[in-house]
Amino acid sequence: MIKMAITLFRNNETLEEQQRWWLEDHAPIARRMPGLRGYVINLANKGENGAEPDICGTDELLFDDWEAAQRAYNSAEWQEARAHTQASGAKAVRAWVRETVQII
Repeated sequence: MIKMAITLFRNNETLEEQQRWWLEDHAPIARRMPGLRGYVINLANKGENGAEPDICGTDELLFDDWEAAQRAYNSAEWQEARAHTQASGAKAVRAWVRETVQII
């Protein structure tokens, strides 16, 4: 299994508006990527004393193997998802995950 982890930073919308955009507008685009086996979105919450988070949240995209991940990454659907994120004004940082280590 190959995983990509993405951190989505805040844009000019409220946290609730941006998270609604992510779940209702963006997720349907992302889930059409070829070879996608899993898609998990972790929504950020306000912090101590109601402080606004710097990020909207994180997500994880899962693929069977490196070849499937690369086909998805080079697909029209991936390009559409990236353009959709850029148009929202949010910055996304991605990382291919080499290994997940569960401590507890």
